[in-house]
Amino acid sequence: MMTERLLYISSQCPYPATDGGKISLYYSVTNLSKYFRIYLFFPAKKGKAEEAKEHFRSLGINVYHIDKQTIGKWIDLKFLLLNIGDPLPFKWRKYYSKEALLYINKLVFDHNIRLIFVNFPHMMSYAAGIKRIKPDAIVFFREHNIEYTLVEQFGKLTRNPIMKKIAEWQLKKSKAKEVDYWRIANRIFYMSDYDYKIATSLAPEIKDKSKVLYEGFNMKFSNVESVNNSDFIYTANLRIIQNDLSFNWFIEKIWLPNLRFFKKLNVHINITGNDTEFVKSKLRRLGSLETLNIRNIGFVQDIDKEIRKYKYVLSPTVIGSGIRLKVLNGMACGKPVFATPLDLKTSNVFTDMENIVCFEDAKSFVDKFQLLETEPTIYRNICQNALNTIRKYFSWEKYAETIHNEFTSLLRV
Repeated sequence: MMTERLLYISSQCPYPATDGGKISLYYSVTNLSKYFRIYLFFPAKKGKAEEAKEHFRSLGINVYHIDKQTIGKWIDLKFLLLNIGDPLPFKWRKYYSKEALLYINKLVFDHNIRLIFVNFPHMMSYAAGIKRIKPDAIVFFREHNIEYTLVEQFGKLTRNPIMKKIAEWQLKKSKAKEVDYWRIANRIFYMSDYDYKIATSLAPEIKDKSKVLYEGFNMKFSNVESVNNSDFIYTANLRIIQNDLSFNWFIEKIWLPNLRFFKKLNVHINITGNDTEFVKSKLRRLGSLETLNIRNIGFVQDIDKEIRKYKYVLSPTVIGSGIRLKVLNGMACGKPVFATPLDLKTSNVFTDMENIVCFEDAKSFVDKFQLLETEPTIYRNICQNALNTIRKYFSWEKYAETIHNEFTSLLRV
């Protein structure tokens, strides 16, 4: 029996898998290739795709791309002005081109592809275009984040009145278009239980075709490692608006009120994924890195090895959707992850003080830190439970098998 062909429409080049977004895409593609013949499509800045094409082709994955720059500021005046009268939000519009749609449609017909797998709502305009000329195409939509909730959260967090108005305008577009895309898809897979709840409450008619499907994770460790410090590690690119807002909230509302306490114990926050001058510029108004007990580690080759050096992992999420990769990464390294209620409710398998540590304010943060410092048994139990949780619920093999089984069940109907 011939292997079914699958067109995988990615929002970015998934190789090399050096950050959270690319890691998820990379392992999704490579594990799905065990069940399907993959035709991988993505936009990429000119000259940035050759290494990826060679790598994926060595794995038997067909690669197609267009030269397109999608990286830019969250608020871009040019895209804002062009977005007047456009049904697509400006943040999504930069991913779309008519030339790319024609290219994708030709791929679908030339290779007789009927299963379309789309990551992120800003790539669903291509699936909608395929559906218009090939109504029998089967579209699987993977929601890594419910995008409109990010716009909604940004609007609430920003203090800039102009930004608030822009967020309100873009929120209406994002919500309307995202719901339209849910209706177009034959199956929708949500990354978190919380996203599933939001989506099915907003559009109850999609419930029968919606499913929670956790990301996978490649487990490297089975033991809880002892370290000789009480430091935190924060693994996040601060150029991403969600990370920037969340980190600023944490420093101002949680870290600074407890700074004297943490300085006395010589406890530091160690940041990865950013150059030092950039981190300094972000924190300059609050103090120097030294006075804030913050160290910038920069870019690291082995993030797991780096995480294992420290006692705690930090995920201060106040804006976001889906399950934060830093949470899964920390748990898979056998560390207690200090996370917010927004992180906690993303998954039904997260339980405060059992496999994760939830804090809401400066007091709860320091109280739970002190408890773990004085009760080593509680610390080790959370570490071991974190490892067990990732091993049991977050598997790339299960991820790919679930998608294959969903496709097979559709063919039986």
